Parts: sequence; C-alpha cells; structure tokens
Amino acid sequence: MLQIAIVVFREILEISLIIGILTAATKDISGRGKWISSGLLLGIFASLGLAFSTDKISESLDGMGQEFFNGLILISASVMIGWTVLWMQKHAKSISGELKRLSNSIRDGHKPLYALLVVVFLSVLRESAEIVLFTYSYYVSGTGIGEIILGLFIGITFGVTAGIALYFGILKAFGKYFFIVTTWILIFLAAGIAAQGIGFWINAGIVAPLANPIFDSSQILSQHSVFGKFLNIFFGYIDQPAGAQLIAYLVTLTVLVLGLRIAKRI
Repeated sequence: MLQIAIVVFREILEISLIIGILTAATKDISGRGKWISSGLLLGIFASLGLAFSTDKISESLDGMGQEFFNGLILISASVMIGWTVLWMQKHAKSISGELKRLSNSIRDGHKPLYALLVVVFLSVLRESAEIVLFTYSYYVSGTGIGEIILGLFIGITFGVTAGIALYFGILKAFGKYFFIVTTWILIFLAAGIAAQGIGFWINAGIVAPLANPIFDSSQILSQHSVFGKFLNIFFGYIDQPAGAQLIAYLVTLTVLVLGLRIAKRI
C-alpha cells in the first residue's frame, strides 16, 4: 500500500506542478481555466478507460501463461518508473521554461488557447498511465483491492496538497527535497519490482533461478517482520531471493544510479 501511495504521490505532484505553472503563467488570459480544467477532465476520463481495459487485456492474454504475464507487467512497471526518474532528472529544469514559453505564445496570440487543453491532457494521461500500470502490477502480485484503493487515495490526496502548497509558495524552500527523496525511493522500488517480476518468470520456467535461494537471511531478518516489511516496502528486500532475482535487482539499481548521474551532467 505504501509503495502505491509513494508512486501515486510523485505522479500526482508532477501533474499538479504542470497545471500550477500553466495556471500561474496564463493568469491574465481570459477563459484559460476552462481549457486547463477540460484537459484535466479528459485526461482523467482517458486514464479511467485505460484502467478498466487493463483487466480485459490481461484476460485476453491468459494464453501466454499468467505467470509470464504477471512478470511482464511487473518488469514493464519497473522500466516505466526508471524511465520516468531519468527523464524528469534530465528535463526538470527545462519543463518550467517550456511551459512558460507556451503560455507566452498563447498570450501573444501565436498559439491557440486549446493548446492548454492538449498539454494538460497529455500530461495527465502520461502520468496516470504509469499509475495504472504500477497499481495493476501490485494487483497481479496479490495485493488486495482495498490496499490499492487506500494507496491511491493517500497518494492523490498528498500529491494534490503538496502541489497546491508549492504553487502558493508554502513549501518553496523544501520543494526540491520532495523530488530528491522520492527519486531515490522510486529507484529502489523499480529495482524491487524488477526482482519480483523475475520471480514470476522463474516460477513459469522462463528464467533459470541461478540458485534458489542464493542466500537465506530469514533467520537474521525475516521479510515478514516489522523492519523486514519496512525494507521490503522501500528497498525491495527479499529474505530468500533467487540468484536471478538478485542480479535483476542489482542491474536495475546500477543502471538507474548511473543513469541518474549521467542525466545530471547533461
């Protein structure tokens, strides 16, 4: 539940910031609220359509083997989270400028007002698609619907609240720390999800386990203990991982950490 809340919080915060920048930059434009809110509503409806169709897609692909499909969903979620982290790191500084330039072009009459709708719609759809894929990956892993809904509610509530607070300057001094902390949490989450996905493929006989388990730390720190659950939630800790899972975890972690450093220098 906490993993879902963290990812949803990050995605909703990004949506809130984009809408906040557009709203502030176009405050003198008459009717801009209608186009921004229309883009938001269209994005929400499109993401709901995606959410309701995901299960049907899953049912249609059952012939591929449920274990294979579950692993594919988890690994896809890991790739998408990792890509988002690196993309935001590289483009975070330019996003605000690009949105403000768009707003100036609309104010000067060089671009139509409906461009606001398109930008907001695509932003909401992109972020919500990641939310749908991520939450569905937990659904196929056996997480209960109640936990998923609670995670969504917490993430959306805190994401919107933080976005509004940043918009009004309440958290201006601490805003950057939200992204630093959540970026590292997402990196470890992506590594843990990749390892879980490989676990499904091991069960399906698609991937060789390469020693199963490669080590057993359950006697020292059980994955089901309070601290073990904490490490599992935030760092993807598994007390009895297969060798292939450990490799997937370390490779994902290494790629994202190196990618993050490269993105900072570009």
